[in-house]
Amino acid sequence: MSRVLIISDTHCPGMRRGYVDFLKRVAERWNINRVVHIGDLVDWASISFHEKSPSLSNATREYQKARRQVASLARAFPKADWLIGNHDALTERQALTAGLPVQVLRDYQDMWDIGWRVHPRFSKLQIDGVIYSHGDCGRGGQDAAFKQAKDNFRSTVVGHFHSQAGVRWWANPEFRVFGMSVGCGIDSSKLQFDYGRKLSAKPILGCGVVIDGQRPVFEPWLLRSR
Repeated sequence: MSRVLIISDTHCPGMRRGYVDFLKRVAERWNINRVVHIGDLVDWASISFHEKSPSLSNATREYQKARRQVASLARAFPKADWLIGNHDALTERQALTAGLPVQVLRDYQDMWDIGWRVHPRFSKLQIDGVIYSHGDCGRGGQDAAFKQAKDNFRSTVVGHFHSQAGVRWWANPEFRVFGMSVGCGIDSSKLQFDYGRKLSAKPILGCGVVIDGQRPVFEPWLLRSR
């Protein structure tokens, strides 16, 4: 029986302090035997295509800080599947914009000194009949995971949508599926997330668990108010 822990968008170096300890508690509680990072392990705010604050770290400094946070995740979970998200892929995207072949880039395991199995951008990883994807290659908006599960005709777990979390089921006379969004693990007070200040919907901290492909659970990280 598989007991899958789904790590939410961490956007290192913007991961919330204490998030790794929270994940370890959840993994122990559910006796986890497989781990999936749903994408956007790292942020790369410094090379984003969007406007950015001049106060942000340059790419070299951001990379150094992100590697330290990535290392803490790798120590806690030496084996995992990593689905490349839109932020993870910014090095490839910027190389494409500059007209450089992707062959000039270091591979993701080498870049981040991590032993995880890497799944290319827009991959749909299947475990026990459940689809795991970053979430940005299907329908978005409210209840994105639920809509993507219906489109896939298969239970689906997604990340990407920081302010969406939880499970919703759908059934017809032939079958039943669930869609689960797993929130995120970010510290929204960091400057790299300043774009979210104008939004009424705020990040939901937590992670996901799926037991044997049949029992999805969103585990919220309940924090005291600052």
